[in-house]
Amino acid sequence: MFPKSTNAGALALLAAPIVVIAAVLIQPTLSGDASTQVTALTSHHQAMITGMTLSIIALVLLIAGTLWLALALAPRAPRLAIAGAVLGVFGALVVLFENSVAAAAPAIASGLGHARATAMLERVHSGAIAAAEPLALLGDIGIALLGIAALKAGAPRWAAAAIAVGALGEGAGFATSTKALVVISFALLFAGLLPAVRSLTARPARRPAAEPAQAAALS
Repeated sequence: MFPKSTNAGALALLAAPIVVIAAVLIQPTLSGDASTQVTALTSHHQAMITGMTLSIIALVLLIAGTLWLALALAPRAPRLAIAGAVLGVFGALVVLFENSVAAAAPAIASGLGHARATAMLERVHSGAIAAAEPLALLGDIGIALLGIAALKAGAPRWAAAAIAVGALGEGAGFATSTKALVVISFALLFAGLLPAVRSLTARPARRPAAEPAQAAALS
């Protein structure tokens, strides 16, 4: 159904939840509290850096995968596909912006004392990140809409439900800094995306050639 080159989009979509789970498990904390972040960056510097890097990689994969999924679903559910793509990509870009701003945290934590670094991060969190944070929820809604579109494209009902619940669950998990909820939600999202991708990439079975006797009877 799709050329081999577009399979990269499907692989990116499936890889994104796995990379996020790895990032969350590696990072000591998901807390947005400035003091907690400074402590983690001081005590577990390499783990925090690795987790933040993996998170950015996962976002890039998610954006590519979301675009592929929307394009694959567009012929069968155009309105849901377009809405899901716009909201999903926009939300992911917002989170990517937040993570890019947060990338300065390691340098701040290592270059300043705990008190000054905490004060500096609090200013960062109360500025650009705080303003953009509510918009990130749009990405979760977009992925949920694509899950509904996948149902119309032939994906199992449970897979569509898993995509929607996983997308909304991970948003709640990050908002409450609950690692277990984030991991479970992304695992659920992956479980739903896998059969959806299979249904979209499966080639239709070839029709058997007509038997010579049947052809003769029709002539």
